[in-house]
Amino acid sequence: MDINTKREFILQWHITHRCNLRCRHCYQNDYAAFTSRQEMESVLEQFDELLSACGFRGHINITGGEPMLHPELFWLLQQAKRRSISTAVLTNGTLIGLREARMLKASGVSYVQVSLDGTRKTHDMIRGEGSFEQAAEGIIALRSQGIFTSVSFTAQKNNLRQLKKLAEVCNQLGADMLWFDRVIIPAEEDIHGLALSAAEYKRLCKTAARLSKNGIVTCGRALQFIPCREKHIYKCTAGDSLLALLADGTVMPCRRLPLIAGNIKDESLLNIYRKSPVLQRLRALEIPDGCKACKYKEMCRGGSKCAAYAKTGRYDTADPDCPSVTLDPVRAPDR
Repeated sequence: MDINTKREFILQWHITHRCNLRCRHCYQNDYAAFTSRQEMESVLEQFDELLSACGFRGHINITGGEPMLHPELFWLLQQAKRRSISTAVLTNGTLIGLREARMLKASGVSYVQVSLDGTRKTHDMIRGEGSFEQAAEGIIALRSQGIFTSVSFTAQKNNLRQLKKLAEVCNQLGADMLWFDRVIIPAEEDIHGLALSAAEYKRLCKTAARLSKNGIVTCGRALQFIPCREKHIYKCTAGDSLLALLADGTVMPCRRLPLIAGNIKDESLLNIYRKSPVLQRLRALEIPDGCKACKYKEMCRGGSKCAAYAKTGRYDTADPDCPSVTLDPVRAPDR
């Protein structure tokens, strides 16, 4: 059997900014942008060009807004499949019933990620009344079709203690995996005080480490390997083997790292990847000074760039939530 050993390149594609929910931690400020079928065809061609030129194998995370609102979603999944590009759908789960789950299965999607931000009361407070029940029904429908279903938990001040209870809920629903990450909000924009402190994130990671031993919780994100001791050490790949593409054509290294690399309406995705100063700087980054003594430094390489940028104004410094580093608290924007 042939095994594709090429490095995977992930395109996180926000095919629409339209959404049926208004979550408290959402980073959307535009709910109108929409990708047409013609534009989708162009993006697939450009992504193929990038993969071929750079020697990657391709994967697309299709998201929004809410991707299930896009009438061309299933057409797009089929087109990607024909090009041997694997796909996943990242959704709030509220629009998935048995019919949609069957269509996703037929489209060859690798997995579906559904967002749950706590048990019923907490989730509905964050995402809207009734959204928990709808998302839970979506998970059940997906699992009935044998689709690998991951639950995503965005940790913030108002759901910090929900991880253990949510793990129990995910087991009851039959989800395959529960993973979590911090909410990332620039300090000056965090008007609701949702961002976790370093101490809070450390405690959450320790809770996850305990839960991961005999359950579906995984610790595959920045710094979570420290208490979990997982073999896989997370390294931020933003701008290297990960790009985000918004519905208006904007290209970013990561949706949570708000730096614009270019727009595919002005130049090709390959040219943006090769020539954007933002992406070139990200790929050239050295291990931050604050990480020099850490035994994980060669694998982690400083943790999450978006977390560093949100809290310090810099993406070339160590993740400020890492318990192993001491950082200069002075914000020094570096765009």
